[in-house]
Amino acid sequence: MADDLDLLVERIRALLDAIAEGAGLPRSEVEPTLTDGYARALELDAECLRLEHRIDKLTRRIADGYDVPAGKLSGLLRRLHETEQRTVDLRAVLAPLRELVATAA
Repeated sequence: MADDLDLLVERIRALLDAIAEGAGLPRSEVEPTLTDGYARALELDAECLRLEHRIDKLTRRIADGYDVPAGKLSGLLRRLHETEQRTVDLRAVLAPLRELVATAA
């Protein structure tokens, strides 16, 4: 099942495809999509910061000699890596759309 980010990326790609096929730049669709895209990218950035904070707290606990449930740190690191990658992927698909808007202005 597609999540909201997958649906957003599909929407961005559909706009890029339509524009590439000569459909013109539907500003009424492009600008809200860019806004949604960059808002989502900021949410992902915030999630990365939260994960980094949790990883930092957990590693300090480990360094202080506390036991940590097996897999907790690796799970957080995996989620951080996945979230960072989703952010990079989203920004990569947003960039060409942003450039089209900038050149059309």
